[in-house]
Amino acid sequence: MLKPVTLIGEQKKVLTLNPEGPIQIKGSAGSGKTTVALYRACHMMDTHTDMFEPTKVAIFTFNKSLSGYLSSLTHNLNERSYNGLNVVNFHKWAFAFLKQHGIQLYNTVIFESDIKNLVSNIVLRLRHQHPNEQRILTKEMDFYVDEICWIKGKNIRSEQEYIETKRVGRGTSDRVTAQDKLIVWKVFTSYQEEKRRIGKCDFDDFALFCLDVLDRLGRDFVPPFTHIVIDEAQDLSKAQMMVLSRLISPTTNSLTIIADAAQRIYKSGFTWKEVGINVVGGRTIEFKKNYRNTEEIAKAAISLLEHDDDNGEFTAVEIGQRKGTKPRLVCANESYKEQNYIISKINDIRNNSNTESICLLHRTNHGMNHIRQLLQRNGIVSQDISRTGQISFADNRINIATMQTVKGLEFDHVFICDLTDENLPVLAGFSEPNDDLHISTERRLLYTCMTRAIHSLTMSYSGNPSRYFAEIEPTALEVVTL
Repeated sequence: MLKPVTLIGEQKKVLTLNPEGPIQIKGSAGSGKTTVALYRACHMMDTHTDMFEPTKVAIFTFNKSLSGYLSSLTHNLNERSYNGLNVVNFHKWAFAFLKQHGIQLYNTVIFESDIKNLVSNIVLRLRHQHPNEQRILTKEMDFYVDEICWIKGKNIRSEQEYIETKRVGRGTSDRVTAQDKLIVWKVFTSYQEEKRRIGKCDFDDFALFCLDVLDRLGRDFVPPFTHIVIDEAQDLSKAQMMVLSRLISPTTNSLTIIADAAQRIYKSGFTWKEVGINVVGGRTIEFKKNYRNTEEIAKAAISLLEHDDDNGEFTAVEIGQRKGTKPRLVCANESYKEQNYIISKINDIRNNSNTESICLLHRTNHGMNHIRQLLQRNGIVSQDISRTGQISFADNRINIATMQTVKGLEFDHVFICDLTDENLPVLAGFSEPNDDLHISTERRLLYTCMTRAIHSLTMSYSGNPSRYFAEIEPTALEVVTL
């Protein structure tokens, strides 16, 4: 059942914010940022009137599961219809925009495995061509894939610009010199050329294609929105933000950016200055109070986050006083014991209440398939919200999702499964053995998932436990050994 959406406490500040110009709302996990995003958009629909310019408001999100959730909330809010309100994730909007302007991307997008295959062949070829550059050409494939993503996210268009742009976030032993960048740029340009040759693109190309179209249209382009609200903006790239900033009517310049640095789970990042947005001074407000989690869940999650080197950027969290049980850490010596425990607890919850929501999370798509099969074998119907982006609140199906796709969502009971050190931090993301950026990003991902839980949180593993459990305050957990 979809819970009523209401503003409480400091969230009510959203109704008094300036309707024109850019606004930044910084909020900690559980502070109601998604609720604020929705109310900000609907408030604009209700209050902005202009006989010469119809009000058109958009809420942009990073992933489809959050946009699906926001769409459901919008249809439910106050039992009224906001027909001029568009809720969409960036890539879905970009796909339609590019199609409208003659760029058809249907069936052209390549995914991670194909990207790595292309890059691997390019690197092998360059090793033969540049025998004296073996240091930079013997990295893990994830190093080059991450760098390609970073170059596109920063909208870097030339070798010289790449050399001159400061590259932060690499591990302490993995410095990339100017000479290294010359070689990496060859990897990048060869990859782009190979994709064009076979008629393919990747998701990071979408923003670049949009910027090219906008540049080509110039003054002939009419911005489609009078107000834009961006939820979870910390996970968008510079290039994506540059696109969104150009979609707003110049008469309002109304851009609301809602973000939490502590929940940045992608290796992108930008400053507002880079994208030409001024949110300094009174144009930034913070929501600090955690309304979602029990005191016990919040304390456990915060103790993990304290180990992040970049926590100076994070919004300070004011923990609520709602009491509950400590998060459970289930340690099993066999996978079937972990699985049996999870099924048992799900049945206990459902026997006590048929209205409380449950979500099972795994770090990988492969792991999600195993969870789906486990539930099916036990006669439990599930819905994979990370695949469809559609969340049904009409029945009591169990939600399952990858950890990356539940940002902005909340559930009464959350299970984070199979948290071994091979799965978190996921091995595929390491560009070097001590990849500080990857380790930090995966820590923030676990924090984000822990803070999805309203009433109870269960984390489990069988085998070698994730290194992050050693970073959580021991007294904050109830340890169950199977």
